[in-house]
Amino acid sequence: MGMDPRSDTQRPTSTNGNLAGRFTGCDVLSQREPAWLAYHHRSSAMPDPHLKATPPFLGPMLFFGLATLMSFGLMAVRADAAATFDPETALRGVKFDPVLTDGNGQGEGHDNPGNGLRDLDEMALIAAVVNDPTVDGSVRGGVSHVEVRTVFDSTKAMVTSDIASLLERFPTAADMVTGYLMIGDENSITSIAHMTAMFGARLTSDYTPVRQMARFFAPDGDADGDGVSNRAEHAAAADSGTSYVDAALNPDIRDAGDPDMSATSARKKTVGILLYPDFEVLDVFGPVEMWSYVPDFKLVYVAERAGPVKSTQGAVLIAEFGFVDAPPIDILLVPGGVGTIAELDNAATIAYIRSVHANTELTTSVCTGSALLARAGALDGLKATSNKRFFSLAARQSDLVKWVVEARWVEDGKVFTSSGVSAGTDMALGVVARLYGLDTARQLANSVEYEWHDNAADDPFARFSDWPAPAPAASL
Repeated sequence: MGMDPRSDTQRPTSTNGNLAGRFTGCDVLSQREPAWLAYHHRSSAMPDPHLKATPPFLGPMLFFGLATLMSFGLMAVRADAAATFDPETALRGVKFDPVLTDGNGQGEGHDNPGNGLRDLDEMALIAAVVNDPTVDGSVRGGVSHVEVRTVFDSTKAMVTSDIASLLERFPTAADMVTGYLMIGDENSITSIAHMTAMFGARLTSDYTPVRQMARFFAPDGDADGDGVSNRAEHAAAADSGTSYVDAALNPDIRDAGDPDMSATSARKKTVGILLYPDFEVLDVFGPVEMWSYVPDFKLVYVAERAGPVKSTQGAVLIAEFGFVDAPPIDILLVPGGVGTIAELDNAATIAYIRSVHANTELTTSVCTGSALLARAGALDGLKATSNKRFFSLAARQSDLVKWVVEARWVEDGKVFTSSGVSAGTDMALGVVARLYGLDTARQLANSVEYEWHDNAADDPFARFSDWPAPAPAASL
């Protein structure tokens, strides 16, 4: 890539000095820019002619080309110092062509068709965050340097150990593999793991933390937290001549030159986690553990009033929003717990559940949370379940609900209700399966070493149910 052939005044600029704007005009210094920084200056308004004719068979070419070159032991360019991530150098060091390479699709090796985004584009976004300590979009739910740098450094250390046998021939391989892993989605992780295994270097370390990066760096992630996916930002940047990295890191560039992008692109689903005093901690954190890995999900925490909310177990969670200023909710989670009893008489909580449920894509509950849904009328005419030992608490809230005693969780229309406590985690994976397929849900469970009870009807705790109540003893 090298130097940007345009003058400083021709380069795309950003008005956001804290994020993307700082990367422009850097070659006023009398030294060569790092390759990742020079790439960041390249605008889609002056595309490389190769990009217009990227062959559909690039995946097979890439796979067999790399295999041939590796087998001959060609030496790679030395990687930059560990403190800087330079994706162009990392890719060229293993003989990948940064202009053409797209190897992050579904499939392995020569069966990988790519995902439509150049790998260098995806890694340049990661590099912009890893290399700049001032990046911090966390207040909007976006990416921050501190979090990403921590994961990057720990991941690279594990990669360096796992692929030590390749580093003598390919000194940049650790950066290259780390870059692919940091994208965070299963396609990228699976593709690079298969590639290294083909050359006798298996990725055997625990790479669970990189999956958290998918919400920022995967094609359907959202680096700056502006509600527009990276894929949509990339497409619009290509059309308008805006730098992709600028668009992906600057929330002020929401449409990257395309006034209709925010309306037509895939928007993240806002998952609202309802909190109230004495909620059951696992009712919340079981589903949160699973859903936090879904790039399409943006989790927010809502209570009657914003601020700290203490669980029955004493753990305190911060509600970002109160009922009056909470954003529109796509997926609602209502947990159970000891505090359910008080909330059944809290008119504000019941009214909030009722109003939000009317517009959700999915409404879910764990444990005695279904009692709150029933009181709000959200379960009228539907099948539902609840915690078995406190089943009567839920059942007494409405005669219009078709209560199901023997069920790990119940799905009826847009409503998911689960049995007690731990069942919420199984239900949460059921939601993932509903939206993204059974295989995706199973992969997610495996990635966190969770044994998913995926049969919703298999309920080993139904025998403990207190519903229906036993008939009174006959009088003598």
